Amino acid sequence: MKAILICNGNAPSESFLKKIVKNYNSVACADGGANLAYRFGIQPAFIIGDLDSIEKNVKDFFKRKGVEIIYDSDQNSTDIEKAVKFLIHRGYVSIDIISAIGDRLDHNLGNLSVLVNYHGRARLKIIDEKTEVFFATGKFSFKANKGDIISLIPLGRKVFISKTIGLKFKLQNESLIFSGRGVSNVATAKRVLIHVKRGGVFVIRKLNTLEP
Repeated sequence: MKAILICNGNAPSESFLKKIVKNYNSVACADGGANLAYRFGIQPAFIIGDLDSIEKNVKDFFKRKGVEIIYDSDQNSTDIEKAVKFLIHRGYVSIDIISAIGDRLDHNLGNLSVLVNYHGRARLKIIDEKTEVFFATGKFSFKANKGDIISLIPLGRKVFISKTIGLKFKLQNESLIFSGRGVSNVATAKRVLIHVKRGGVFVIRKLNTLEP
């Protein structure tokens, strides 16, 4: 099962969000993400969080509509983490997270940590209209458009990459440290393969919207 999780960060365009929600089995909101869903006329199946950001009229509206509202008071986890945990427990194996990036760097880093901490339990991506971010280890591949900007940001002091295919600047049996070296590579094929032999990387894909 595949879910989209709407969060309380910078909102995508209404047309984009309404278009992509059709691709998912379920729509969920992390707390104040429900305000965005309400504004765009999207009804979620679940609203999860400590419920301190959802507006009262929005909460009352969705409650009348029969939306399942899950209160989680854990102050040691973010609302996105609460929501991801809940969705995994409900059996969702693929979760795309939207409007997760905002103006606060600390919140953004906390949201990125969810990709790491729940890696392997579900396929997780943070997405917007032009970018997707996921965390990967081992041997993996993903679809791309030729010309997409692909950045590999290692997690930790040293990550060893044994091979890449489909990137303009190839990495073969090389170490990546936390620096700018992995930034702004370019996809040269419809599928990119990367083999991370040690450690893990954030993959940030900026879409080439000119590719047909």
